[in-house]
Amino acid sequence: MWFYVKKILIPYQVMDAAQVGRPRGLLSDLYPRWLGARELLLRGRNPYSHDVTLEIQRGYYGRELDPARPNDPKDQARFAYPLYVVFLLAPFVRMNFLEVQVAAFWCLGFFGLASVLLWEQVLKVRFAFANSLTAILLLLATYPFIQAVSLQQPVLLVLLFLAASFFARSRGWFFSSGALMAIATIKPQTVIYAVLLMLIWVSWNWKERQRWFWGFTSTMGVLLAASELLLPGWLPQFYEALRAYQGYLANTAFLDLFLTSRWAWLGRMLISVAVVWAAWTSREQPLASVASRRAICLSLVAAICNSPNLGTYNQVLLVPGFLLVVEERSVLRQAKGLLRYLSGLVVVLALWPWVTCAALIILKFVFHADVFVQHTLQLPSFGILQLPLVTLALLLVLPTERHSAGRSLATVPRGVSCILSL
Repeated sequence: MWFYVKKILIPYQVMDAAQVGRPRGLLSDLYPRWLGARELLLRGRNPYSHDVTLEIQRGYYGRELDPARPNDPKDQARFAYPLYVVFLLAPFVRMNFLEVQVAAFWCLGFFGLASVLLWEQVLKVRFAFANSLTAILLLLATYPFIQAVSLQQPVLLVLLFLAASFFARSRGWFFSSGALMAIATIKPQTVIYAVLLMLIWVSWNWKERQRWFWGFTSTMGVLLAASELLLPGWLPQFYEALRAYQGYLANTAFLDLFLTSRWAWLGRMLISVAVVWAAWTSREQPLASVASRRAICLSLVAAICNSPNLGTYNQVLLVPGFLLVVEERSVLRQAKGLLRYLSGLVVVLALWPWVTCAALIILKFVFHADVFVQHTLQLPSFGILQLPLVTLALLLVLPTERHSAGRSLATVPRGVSCILSL
């Protein structure tokens, strides 16, 4: 997969961009955040301002975007994060960005490795050392992970904070769990369902679980207050940047691809209902129960499906869902009907990118079928794009009790059955 991305996919993208005049600069998703943090902390400039946005474009794309050029990207590369992300980037603002890129590459790789180990603990996955190592290597070899590391996408940092938050909850460190979840909101759209899940969980047993709420709200209060002191009135500017971001990515959301923009709202609503249902039914269950662990995984898969863009790097959030599926493999082997079909489909779609990449590498470097390879470069993405929705469906019908392993669609809760049929 690494060889395919570096030796086939990226060279083709560079060639295609040169042919149509599409700019290619650093193309690092960390760069707009880093530059915004540097300008704010060292020079007192507003990272949401138009001038800083133009400076970001000169580094990110290599030049300022020109609306008159039809092949220029629509993404303006604004500083479209909450301001408190600058506190995480503060140690790096005096470094050259090329040095930051190298550091980010290794740090993000480590974050991915550490998150797998934490998710194993959260989901009570009983892996031997060899199996844990295999899980880590498989993650490192997936296209979403390679894309996230190559683009220096902060989603890997968010994945680590989420894993650490749920790990702290599993150990009874509720205040720390809430604080870590608050920090993870540097990408709000990624953690919104996880926060909703935790609020439902806390509200059901307020006396014993309220420390999570106070950890979350106090940390959010500190982050928001410190941001306001640093840049008064930043919140409306962040909201405006977010609206602009959603505007120039209109009709390119994940669900738009499958349901069209006309019906995507219905898909988002149904997915949101499914997450709330899973959170509500697991509110009284032990943290080690399948229902509780499934609710965690669903909250992250739902964030992928309802994402405002099609960034496949977000699919690193599928890691806990896959670990849960592997842990429940004995149940799935005995399954029948829809559950068996979905589990098999998840396996096929997960393997699809590796198989097709290997085939394209052979075609290019053994048979020298360059023209054919150029026209089939998107073949590996077929499985990648289908995987979140199929995983979501599998988690929804996953039995939460061991004795129900063999049930078919007929015994799936009626609410879930209706959602799937729609």
